[in-house]
Amino acid sequence: MSTKRKDEDVILDELSITLDVDDEVIDKVLHGEITDIVLRINEDNQDLLLETIDGKPVVEVEESPKTDQGCYFYHDGEFPYVIKSTLNFLILAGSNRGCLSRIIGIETEPGTRFNYQGKGKPIKEDPNGDNCIWKMILEIVPLPPTAKTYLMRWNPSISSFTEKDYEECVDEMIHGMFFMNWSINEWEEARRGDLFYMLRVGDDKAGIVCDGQFISDPYPDEDWNGSTKRRMYVDMVCMLDAEPGDKPHVSLEKLQKSIPDFNWAEGHSGVLLPDEVVDELVGLCKEG
Repeated sequence: MSTKRKDEDVILDELSITLDVDDEVIDKVLHGEITDIVLRINEDNQDLLLETIDGKPVVEVEESPKTDQGCYFYHDGEFPYVIKSTLNFLILAGSNRGCLSRIIGIETEPGTRFNYQGKGKPIKEDPNGDNCIWKMILEIVPLPPTAKTYLMRWNPSISSFTEKDYEECVDEMIHGMFFMNWSINEWEEARRGDLFYMLRVGDDKAGIVCDGQFISDPYPDEDWNGSTKRRMYVDMVCMLDAEPGDKPHVSLEKLQKSIPDFNWAEGHSGVLLPDEVVDELVGLCKEG
């Protein structure tokens, strides 16, 4: 999957926002020196960041706000607005290069507090003011220009990750994502930012259950099945492709029929996929 094609998909699907940054910022993001991007929510970007109705941000509070001035409502330090559900990617645009990053976490905190003086009038800062310029902190992981794609395998009948664990992960999703770690067999070339598909095997619900991105480099830890051998793992952010209990849209049978030259049902978890297999797999997942 090329970055260019992914970039185009993101823009067309309205899943991203674009920020102009220095090339130095992009370098630091790619090398893991910068993992968070802080934005001040204002009238220029509120429609990109927040859910809106008729141009006004959706406010989610138990009681009606005393004041409601765009993104300026303070609400006792609790973020009162609804973050856009399709805010999945951040595109950093430099002078000579760009960087597509997945948003894996969003936090908010109050910024400058003030008293609203009226439209067109200057802001008068006040530490006890009932209005506020909110900050949004985006935790990101970059998609490298040469990202690789891995196939992770999950057999619920033998794995330490059970069907119940899967259900709990889905129940606790935040912004359509959940997090876990997984063993990876072909770990030598794997890097933070690489992509994966999770294939369930071993039962009548076999197929692609989630996909996502590595958010760490491989690291050693104890073997999940209790042996004394060293095993390598990666931390992952996952997007759901199949609800627990449902048969996946891209079933094992469909994979075997559409891409017969690859052995889908057997093998280790964490196998590097050839580019031609990735291209066909991406197409199948888009078809649903």
